[in-house]
Amino acid sequence: MFYPAEMSKVTIGVHNSYDTRMVRDLHDTGVLEIISIRDEKSSISDVLEKPQRSPLTDTISDYLLRLERVFELFSEIPVQEESLLKGFLSPRITIPNPVTRRPVRELFRDVEELSLELARIPEIREELALKKEEKERLLKEIEAVELLKPLGMRLEYIGDTEFVSIIAGKVDTEKVPGLLQDIGGAAIEEIFISQVETGNQTLVLIVLPRTRKEEIAGHIRAPRFQSIQVSCTGTPDDALAQMKAEYSVVIEETDRLLAELAGLEDSHGARLKAPREVLRIEKEEQEIRTSCGKTDETTFIEGWARADDIDRIESTLDAAAEGHIFIHSGKTERHQEDVPVDYDNPRWLKPFEMLTTTFARPLYGEIDPTPFIAPIFVLFFGLMMGDAAYGIILTLCGLFLYSRIGPADPGMRDMSFILVCCGISATLFGAVQGGWFGDFLPRYLDITPPFVLLEPLKDPIAFFQLSLLIGVVHINLGLFLAFFQNVKSGAYRAMVFEQGVWFIIQPCAAVLLASFFAWTYIPPVLITVAEAGALAGLVMIFYYNGPMGFFGLTGFLGDWLSYVRIMALSLATGGIAMTINILAGLISAIHPLMIIPAVFIFVGGQIFNLVIQSLGGVIHAIRLQYIEFFGKFYTGGGREFYPFRAERRHTTLKGGNLEWQ
Repeated sequence: MFYPAEMSKVTIGVHNSYDTRMVRDLHDTGVLEIISIRDEKSSISDVLEKPQRSPLTDTISDYLLRLERVFELFSEIPVQEESLLKGFLSPRITIPNPVTRRPVRELFRDVEELSLELARIPEIREELALKKEEKERLLKEIEAVELLKPLGMRLEYIGDTEFVSIIAGKVDTEKVPGLLQDIGGAAIEEIFISQVETGNQTLVLIVLPRTRKEEIAGHIRAPRFQSIQVSCTGTPDDALAQMKAEYSVVIEETDRLLAELAGLEDSHGARLKAPREVLRIEKEEQEIRTSCGKTDETTFIEGWARADDIDRIESTLDAAAEGHIFIHSGKTERHQEDVPVDYDNPRWLKPFEMLTTTFARPLYGEIDPTPFIAPIFVLFFGLMMGDAAYGIILTLCGLFLYSRIGPADPGMRDMSFILVCCGISATLFGAVQGGWFGDFLPRYLDITPPFVLLEPLKDPIAFFQLSLLIGVVHINLGLFLAFFQNVKSGAYRAMVFEQGVWFIIQPCAAVLLASFFAWTYIPPVLITVAEAGALAGLVMIFYYNGPMGFFGLTGFLGDWLSYVRIMALSLATGGIAMTINILAGLISAIHPLMIIPAVFIFVGGQIFNLVIQSLGGVIHAIRLQYIEFFGKFYTGGGREFYPFRAERRHTTLKGGNLEWQ
């Protein structure tokens, strides 16, 4: 639990007649990370055949593409907006279809049969594309005619006739004077220019002999002059009425096609997901073969697996190959590099792995900090929140999310579990600190909160001392873990000068401070020993780090004082909640009817405080872990373990015939 899972390097050899079944069983088992045997320094690489991509892979890709196009079209079906929140809070639980292993050619036949049932899909796709183009064309025409409407002229006049050119376009209002000056410079006497200003743009109409059009062509180009062209005729009002009617027809036909498409999705969408998933799995199995090694008779596979999965691999593959197989695995030393990392924590601790991974996955030979970060994070959050009522609300929210969204979303399940733990912690520590919506109980109900041991607002000095005490324990835990790792790795110099020195300085400093402030009686001999120890520690720091040792001292002190944020956030939670209570009480005392806005202020203010302090508690609790704690012993940077696993969501393997339900 305190280290990543032990990994073993695995080499598998099997007779070529069993290679397909072996790959499939490894894929279904999902416990081996297959690596390309040619990327490793292998003693048999010289006798291996050159890998070849199976032509079946391309065929599978073609069938997958056909299915993906169908789902891409289904994605165009509009979703009702009111269903988004419902979909978040009540996500659909996918019920997998039972399938069995069959030759991939039979899968192709199944897809062909489904394609016949969906023969209307390509036609709908083409019709929707045409309707989309028609809508875009009509919208552009309507926009252009709307712009030309102030001119009050028939639309067919715009353009070139035998003798005259009529040009319409949009120009930024600020650029109109320059345009008119440039056109006037062409010295064309037979020209008429009209302009209608519409906000920051001006509609410009130019009428001139057709033979003189080329003389101003250079001045009426984009981006300064945006030409407006229309294909309709008649007055703008008549053209607009006709085009809007056409647009309505196009919308109706589009809705009809989408409704037909929605019907096909309802009847076939779920049935198509199973073959798509199976084909993806088949494609992965075909592609992984290029990572295997082959000779005339044997197929070789190399990879990484958890040491506790080796027996499972052996039993599975021995049955698949009917004994025509050999498997070799060896123990991997913790100091070995490029070993994939997989966590090895109990089930209740796994949700907190995301906190460790967010910073960095541990190296293979490094301590996994998850068992430490989980309880400490929850402890810090509870102390910072310090309100039992808030904690109960967070716990209920976490339980709701865990039960509603968790079954469909593993990430949300883990986050909601952490939220429940933080809510319980906030409830417990809030009760100990006497926080129930701040001072709501004594202020409004005249009830003294039970179980109170330490109230931050009444005794901030005691809470300040508690925060510093927690900081000392937390920092020294990090130093101890670093000390332990250095002992195991034989880095004795670092052990002495990076961790051991602080185990000397801290108790000596505590004795000297207690003597200086007269907190208790310290024997003179003990003071002398503490002075000698502190001096020796300082000498060790500056000997090891040089002048930079000064920053080591200030850095340690800064890390320790950072834990005062525990007190600060607890005071902020209680102080803001108390302020909201006071404000609500003052407003309600003005007039009996003012109880209504007072209730709104109380509820809104407490919700705001809950959200803000929850975010602050999470951020600062994580910060104390990542900076003050991890900085003492943790490096991170491990490579994630990626087993060759068939990701099944819509299917599950069973015996019997394969049917797409």
